Amino acid sequence: MKLKKIFAASMLLISNVATAQTTNEFANENIKTVEFRKTNTEMGMPVCTLGESLTLSFDVMDDPYHRLAYSIRHCNAAFEPDDLDFYEFAEGFDRRTIDNYRNSFNTHSIFTHYIIDIPNDDVKLKISGNYLITIFDESNPDEVILQKKFMIAEPETRLKVDAQIERPFLAEYSITGQQVKVNIDNSRERISNPAGFLKVYVMKNGDVDHRHKLEYNFTDAYNLRFHSNEGENIFDGGSEYLYFDAKDVNFKALGIDKIEFRNGMYHYALTPHYPTDVSYSFQEDLNGQYYIKNDRGFDRDVESDYIEVDFRLKYPPLPDGDVYVFGALSNYSFGESNKMSYDSGERFYRCSMLLKQGLYNYTYIIKHTDGTLEYPDGSWYNTENNYFIAVYNTDYTLHGDRLVWMGWVNTMK
Repeated sequence: MKLKKIFAASMLLISNVATAQTTNEFANENIKTVEFRKTNTEMGMPVCTLGESLTLSFDVMDDPYHRLAYSIRHCNAAFEPDDLDFYEFAEGFDRRTIDNYRNSFNTHSIFTHYIIDIPNDDVKLKISGNYLITIFDESNPDEVILQKKFMIAEPETRLKVDAQIERPFLAEYSITGQQVKVNIDNSRERISNPAGFLKVYVMKNGDVDHRHKLEYNFTDAYNLRFHSNEGENIFDGGSEYLYFDAKDVNFKALGIDKIEFRNGMYHYALTPHYPTDVSYSFQEDLNGQYYIKNDRGFDRDVESDYIEVDFRLKYPPLPDGDVYVFGALSNYSFGESNKMSYDSGERFYRCSMLLKQGLYNYTYIIKHTDGTLEYPDGSWYNTENNYFIAVYNTDYTLHGDRLVWMGWVNTMK
């Protein structure tokens, strides 16, 4: 299979499927529209409880069908592969081919759509926790083309968890940040040494690669508090996501400036964005997610076409950083495919991305050379965001971390 390779450094890290230690998600440049969520839902995160199922789907561009396979690893709370043997966390086969696939139909772009349900007839997971699924060419297991994280929680817990989102106490974050506070009532579960064994992670809007680990700062009998005013409890509020509607190539909908058909493909020029960071303004959004849909087709998975989308941001040239198109459409990453370049003639930052028809959220983020982030539209403590909280317990009889509680909290609910 001759899929193009990108991110050479990442490929070196994951060249051996069985012993991969990388914790970052990864996708070959020929892999597009990776969706991973609870089965029979339209959007969401790859999280469920034992007894429920998840569905992973993705497209391989241009190539005809090739035999792809997958393997699953159990990970610790930090999403590092642990030492558990496959049969300690699963039943079935540790490597299986992907037999559920379909070819694109009635589209200008040629692709193969693959689907994996977890669990399935070949693999059933026995314990909760973090997992890593790796997709590779069956004839060449060293050729990793996709790596994604997912989480399976205990179906029942006696822990009582309360989470709140507040305006930060510290002045330097009070305008731009959102502070997460978590209380865990352990009076019914009675986990021994909860301060040492329990771990709490928080992520914003499904961004699994930029989670924060919360450190507890006070224990009162069976009440464990994570109330630190320091950085690990504080997220950038950001601003509401921008959007565009590309469900119908014959209709210039929301967020679209111009549609052209050339070189065998539809090209979308989005409405140029002129940022303002004067104040926060609320608008309904999908919190960075997207939804695949073709208004003129019956099967969204194989009849939705690929389009070239041109993003344009009016912003002065930066001497010490880069601008990125950010959200689920870029897998919340800072990579070459979603990095913008400055057009000195038009005085815009621009980026073109190949995306499948649908409804999209996105935003722009500046990543400075020192690693700090800046938001062209400002970052605000009262921005509407979803936060996912995951509580793990280290099981020393198993030598692994179980996911014993999960939940969501919204800044406005």
